[in-house]
Amino acid sequence: MSTSMSIAEKRVPQDGRIEMDLRDGAHIDLRVSTVPTNHGESVVMRILDKSALALGLPQLGFLSDDEATFDRLVTLPDGVILVTGPTGSGKTTTLYACLNYLNRPDKKIITAEDPVEYEMSGINQVMIRSEIGMTFAAALRAMLRQAPNIIMIGEIRDGETAAIAIQAAMTGHLVLSTLHTNDAPSSVARLADMGVDRFLIASAVRAIMAQRLCRSLCTCKLDGQLTPKQATTLGIDINRPVKVPNPCGCDRCRGKGMKGRLGIFEIFEVTDDVRGLINSDLTSAQLRKRARELGMRTLREDGIRKVLAGLTSAEEIIRVTTGDAS
Repeated sequence: MSTSMSIAEKRVPQDGRIEMDLRDGAHIDLRVSTVPTNHGESVVMRILDKSALALGLPQLGFLSDDEATFDRLVTLPDGVILVTGPTGSGKTTTLYACLNYLNRPDKKIITAEDPVEYEMSGINQVMIRSEIGMTFAAALRAMLRQAPNIIMIGEIRDGETAAIAIQAAMTGHLVLSTLHTNDAPSSVARLADMGVDRFLIASAVRAIMAQRLCRSLCTCKLDGQLTPKQATTLGIDINRPVKVPNPCGCDRCRGKGMKGRLGIFEIFEVTDDVRGLINSDLTSAQLRKRARELGMRTLREDGIRKVLAGLTSAEEIIRVTTGDAS
């Protein structure tokens, strides 16, 4: 079933949805986007597997210590928790996993999404329609009058939405949302650029988590060890051999050696020490340096832990975290 698209219209961009029931009983959605080009329409279809709705925090790829930290953060009674990363880094899946984890009869949850990716029972989901004035900011104002406990905003795109989200957090709501920044500390500068005062950021934001997706090793993996080049690139001491599994290839993974994906994470918790840093007007680079000194683990460092745990390969982490090498 397809909605909101006309096969006769080829002059303007269109967005739509196709719902499909597969033979094995799986139910998937296709998000379809078309753009007119000089050689005809360009079509992109994004596959959304509704089984992702059943994901909990353990299935996201956290190691035990990060899972305990994130579990504690998302069960706080108020504050803003941001998930950051580029398009396709799994931010929406993480937010839905949080909602699935928090969804209980005694909690009222409202979301503002553009579009509503998955429909979840027990949660009030609001579709953003900017063309008729139903923007994120307008939806948020209305949602605050609905007495919610938890609010999820698909993305903070402008200063007005950011200001209302901060206000909601400071009046006793837990706010979950996403931002497009490459690392967690950079989100502070991004919010400040939107016009949010730094003292409000320090007061309202509880944590910022950057994430990426990397491929998981298939069960056919073989024992191996880091090459000197890999160890040097990852900054691992090579005075002794470091044993890690390497991809092999089988029918299950179609000879690729990799099957499935997991997340790597950078959790920037806003503690009392960090609040002082945010208020001191440091640059993003300075804030990142001080956050690391206070114990923040970077994306690459989390990836290295997952290589050593046998979950993914060294080459995969090097590929995914190239921009995090410094």
